[in-house]
Amino acid sequence: MWEWWQRLKDSGAVWEFPNDMRAPHVVLRSGKHSDGFIDTLQYLSLIPNLRAASVALARALRSKTRGVPIDWVFGSPMAGIPIAVAAGFVLNAQYVAFTEKTGKDKELVCRFNVPEGENVLLIEEMTTTGGTPQRGIDAILARNPGANVVPFVGAFLTHNGNTPPGLLDAELVSVVDTQELGISYNEWEPAECPLCAGGSIPVTQVKRVWRDLVQTMKDPSHPVPMA
Repeated sequence: MWEWWQRLKDSGAVWEFPNDMRAPHVVLRSGKHSDGFIDTLQYLSLIPNLRAASVALARALRSKTRGVPIDWVFGSPMAGIPIAVAAGFVLNAQYVAFTEKTGKDKELVCRFNVPEGENVLLIEEMTTTGGTPQRGIDAILARNPGANVVPFVGAFLTHNGNTPPGLLDAELVSVVDTQELGISYNEWEPAECPLCAGGSIPVTQVKRVWRDLVQTMKDPSHPVPMA
């Protein structure tokens, strides 16, 4: 697993605060501030990396499903779709599909009809709490109550081991587990952020300024757009 973590770092998919207040820090989707961030798509967007990751994930899933044939592989929108497709080939799945976000609350819905009794597997590129894959399972079953969702979810990377708190109906199977590796980053409420107190500026649109943000690990004074 350490080899995979090093691959992520070498590809520029990991940003860590350089302990220099000239560098900015990141604002997470939750609104909390942090001194670290992982953008898995910086690694998975390269086809050879996607292929290697999907093979590793499919092998890990096969060891759990123990010969159960997978009829459908679902990916979560949007970042989970490429690795779901790639892993689907390795798993010899018959169909690939995806859930979709709708409305202001970005509720997940399924528009695919899965015949009764066919086996469904959900795959993510990354999950933290497990909430998104659980909502995906719920959406698939809401439309297809006769489908057999296997009790495993695949994810290239997870932060909470194989039993994240939001995943109620399945075990998570991953390639990279930062919890197992002992890798974690601090998270603070904005009013309690010591980096803000020290003069570091928070960046909200992290992925839009990723290349500049990563440069700050080498040069903390490198300018980062604050859009």
